[in-house]
Amino acid sequence: MTIARTTIGQRRAERRLAREFPDFIDLLVLTIRAGCTPLQAFETLAVAVDPPVREALQLVVQQVASGERFSDALALLPGHLGGIAQPLADALALSDRYGTPLAPILDRLADEARAQRRRNADAAARQLPIRLSFPLVGCTLPSFVLLTIVPLMAGAVSSLQRLRR
Repeated sequence: MTIARTTIGQRRAERRLAREFPDFIDLLVLTIRAGCTPLQAFETLAVAVDPPVREALQLVVQQVASGERFSDALALLPGHLGGIAQPLADALALSDRYGTPLAPILDRLADEARAQRRRNADAAARQLPIRLSFPLVGCTLPSFVLLTIVPLMAGAVSSLQRLRR
């Protein structure tokens, strides 16, 4: 039972992260285009984003503050957030190590993250009829029986009793 709860909790956390991650990338793009370095953007966003991403950003900022290079500290990002953060960590590390332009890569990552969120929403919308079938059958069918079949049967039984007399 504990394993099932853990798995359900992990799936919920992954879905929540998948919904919030494109917003984080958009905010990261905005702060970098506003003139911040990626590290400054991480420090700024560490107080503005939601908890799962916030904890990962704070972890990276703490590692850099303790003397580790930013590109090396970025390796903690996918470990804390999962595989969804790997392309972002790779792009930021490449930019930090080799000076590759960051804006086009981040724009592409933001587009891909938004497309993935859209695909996840479409998949959830396709699952909706299946999830609604139980309440439909469990609530509508008994009410149909109670409101239509039972009165008809009661009327038939009472008319049969009148005929017997």
